[in-house]
Amino acid sequence: MGELIFKSNLNQDWISFALIFNIFLTYLLVKINPIRTTRLLNFLKTDLYFSKHNSERETQYLNPYNIVGTFMILNTLCLSFIFFSEKIIYEKTYFFEFCFLFLFLIIFIVIRYFFETLITKKGDLWKKIKPLIFKNFTLNLQYAYLYFALIIIGFYNKIPSLLLNFIVGITLISWFLSQTRLFLTLFKFLPKEVFYFILYLCTFKLIPWYCFYLFVLQPRF
Repeated sequence: MGELIFKSNLNQDWISFALIFNIFLTYLLVKINPIRTTRLLNFLKTDLYFSKHNSERETQYLNPYNIVGTFMILNTLCLSFIFFSEKIIYEKTYFFEFCFLFLFLIIFIVIRYFFETLITKKGDLWKKIKPLIFKNFTLNLQYAYLYFALIIIGFYNKIPSLLLNFIVGITLISWFLSQTRLFLTLFKFLPKEVFYFILYLCTFKLIPWYCFYLFVLQPRF
């Protein structure tokens, strides 16, 4: 019995460590740019954030703030995987699975970055869609914080699973609608570039994530 309790506590400890890592990343974001972080977390004034932080330096992929923000998104994705596995389908997960998933996502993002940089920067398309990509990144980072909060509530508070699933579902729908609204702006302001953007979207967004689901998530569930 004591061994089972020890293993259960050990499993909970590494999940707590993964949650604390997000808090540490938030601390780094505040240290790098406190004003930007405050505006980022003001979900009701996203347009203000876009207008104040769309400079060439702040929208660069390798900007320190954006790198830390990317780690925040990736860690939250991994935590979402753990949360879904343990709280929705009630299947135990382990630390090595979390590490594998996190490492896989990092490699995935790095490879996609190099291919994306190699192809898109050769034409004018990159300059035209770069603000859109930055907005997409910002929305993903904001929703990462929302899901992070939901994950903490789900792990450490005994609330009805039906209510929690409802809140998660509403958040997912909200994220989908925000992404849809964002991409529709391209059709409105850059109608001639729609074909190239759809090609970009399929090549660098949809197909890679589908492969991720096919080879990583589907065998797990």
